[in-house]
Amino acid sequence: MFSGNGSILRRAVAGAATMLAVTLSLGLSGTASGDVDTPRAEQQTRAEEQPQKASPAEFTPIEHRYWNDPKLRKLLGHPVDTEYHKDGISYQEYQNGWMYHTDDTGTHEVHGAIADRYTEVGTHETYGVPTTDELKTPDGKGRYNHFTGTKAIGIASIYWTPKTGAQGIWGPPRQFWAKHGYERGFLNYPTSTTTDTPGGKGIYTHFRGADHHGASVYWSEKTGAHSVQGAIRARWLKLGAEKSWLGFPKSNEYGIKNGRRSDFQHGYIIWNSKTGKTKAYRY
Repeated sequence: MFSGNGSILRRAVAGAATMLAVTLSLGLSGTASGDVDTPRAEQQTRAEEQPQKASPAEFTPIEHRYWNDPKLRKLLGHPVDTEYHKDGISYQEYQNGWMYHTDDTGTHEVHGAIADRYTEVGTHETYGVPTTDELKTPDGKGRYNHFTGTKAIGIASIYWTPKTGAQGIWGPPRQFWAKHGYERGFLNYPTSTTTDTPGGKGIYTHFRGADHHGASVYWSEKTGAHSVQGAIRARWLKLGAEKSWLGFPKSNEYGIKNGRRSDFQHGYIIWNSKTGKTKAYRY
C-alpha cells in the first residue's frame, strides 16, 4: 500500500514539476525573444548588438573592425548604403566618415572634417585610399590622414587644425613641405588645398608661414617647386603672382646683405631689412 501510494505521489510530484518546468521555459523563452516583458528599446539595442556576436569568418575586414571596436562605431556612426568592392578596393560609407580596405594598406578610417574634405575632392578616385587612420600631428595642434594618392597626383594627405580647417596637399608642394619638416617647418600648416594655377601651367598650396604674410609653394614644369614667403610673397601676390611679369618662382627665399631675396622667371624681389620695404626688379 505504501509502495503504491508512494508511486502515485511521485508521479503526481513529477507531473507538477514537469508543468512548472514547461511554464518556466515558456516564460524565459518569451522574455529572451522580447515577446513578453522586454521593452522595445531593449529589443532594438539587442538587435543592433547582434552582428558583434556573429562568427568572425562571416565578416569582411571592414565589418570585422567596425563591429569589434565600440569607440570606432561611435565615431563613425551607422553604415550608409552597403559595402562596395571594386578593383581590389573595399569601402563603406558611414554617417560620419568612411572605412577603406585593401590587401596592401589594411583597413583604415577617415572621419569628421577630414572625411568631408576627402569626399569633396572625390574620395579614393582622386586621393587614393587611406594608409593611416586619423592621427594627431607631432606638435599636437592638428590631425591628419595620409593616402596612397594616384598616378596623377602622387601621395596625398589631408591636414586639419581649428584655425586652418581641413586642407588636402599632394604632388610637388607636398614633397617640398615634407622635405622641410611638414607643419613643424617654416611653412607651418597648409591653409589651402593643392590646386591648379588659374592659367593651368602649375600647381600651388598656401601655408600659414612664419608671419602674418603667410607662405606658398608654387610648382611648374619649367621651374620646379619653390617657396615664396613673408613680405616678398605679399609683394609678388599684389603684382599678380605667376601671371605677373615676374612669372613663377625659380628659387626659394635666401639671405643677402641687408635683406632677403627671391628669384622668379623674369625678375626678382628684394626685401630691405633696414627699411622693411620690398622692391621688384627685372633681370
